[in-house]
Amino acid sequence: MKKKYLLLGSLAFSFYFSKAQKQDSTVQVDQTEIEFLYNHYLQDGDNSAVTGGRGTESLTVFGPSLNVVRRKNKNTYSFQAGVDVISSASTDNIDFVQSSASSRDNRVYTNIGYARNVKNSELILNTGAGFSMESDYLSFSYLLGMSKASKNGMQSFSAQIQYYNDDLRWGRLDKDFKRPVGLVYPVELRYKEWHVEYRRHSFNLNMGFTQVIGKRHVLGVFSIVAYQKGLLATPFHRIIFNDDSKAVEMLPDERLKGALAFKWNYFVGGRVVIKNTINGYHDSFDISGLSFENETAIKLNPRWVVLPGFRIFNQKGADFFAEYGQHQPSSRYQTSDFDLSSFRSFKINFGAKYAPYLKSKVPLESISLRYGYYQRSNHLDGHILSLLLRLNYDHNLR
Repeated sequence: MKKKYLLLGSLAFSFYFSKAQKQDSTVQVDQTEIEFLYNHYLQDGDNSAVTGGRGTESLTVFGPSLNVVRRKNKNTYSFQAGVDVISSASTDNIDFVQSSASSRDNRVYTNIGYARNVKNSELILNTGAGFSMESDYLSFSYLLGMSKASKNGMQSFSAQIQYYNDDLRWGRLDKDFKRPVGLVYPVELRYKEWHVEYRRHSFNLNMGFTQVIGKRHVLGVFSIVAYQKGLLATPFHRIIFNDDSKAVEMLPDERLKGALAFKWNYFVGGRVVIKNTINGYHDSFDISGLSFENETAIKLNPRWVVLPGFRIFNQKGADFFAEYGQHQPSSRYQTSDFDLSSFRSFKINFGAKYAPYLKSKVPLESISLRYGYYQRSNHLDGHILSLLLRLNYDHNLR
């Protein structure tokens, strides 16, 4: 299910540095990192695509997750698992059996990964797989990648291929079915099958290059090319035409996306690091986006770091987007999903990280708390609060 809390900023992909780790062959690495993350997200708005571009977008998400990374010499194993508990007024309008049901939904997900440093080189190979399940989809993902650093550590290159196989039928988490039943349409439009396809295939190619310039600057260039085929529309999104007739959302069955990002990390001094990112985006739906993001880390003392930041984004929407009651019945494609519209958005966030002085036998590495506020020009706003607890076990010390 395409929840807006998962889509905030998704049309201008997020990029980050992916630098190969050069290990000293004389050091036997034996380390486990554990992260406990809790996200609490609140959203409000009045442009719900479920009800044709009007109606409440009120949403609350509770999202605990666990991430474990085990490093043993040249091998790295990773495991992630989490659940999102979603309370949404619009969920009342998409139940398969009746027009109004429980306003709560759940999403569960897990990912596993493996990486290995190739002997006597700066090359790291990695692979992984995962799945995600909600009431109206089941998704499997696979990835294969590599990263390569220069011998002096001044340059690095990374590449990764990802594949997602999504089944968009509803019923797996419903206590009365526990199996995929079919696509969910608005209750008044269930007199026929609007879509033949119920699967979606996605292929992503991610590449990145970083260059260290002196002692203070790191530059990076990152690209994403993505191709999707299958059911790209959301079948329970309503369309209200200008003659008051109704239909379900219709989108092309193929989508090609491309994004390019430039990143500059600047080490101002021993206490301040500034990270700036410019993202550009375009796709075959004729959607274009441009964003600028800043993340700053200010070290107050050995224990405390404050983390201010902001992001601004501007998007030009798809030609087949129109608001409630403005679509022509003769149009081939139509959507009233404001995620595909033209808009401007702004996000500001602030956080703090505390790293206590502890003896080596105590594994607590840091505690971080962050708050972010998101606002969009079409009257959507959101608040997110995140708490991260990070543990680090060095097995060589035990």
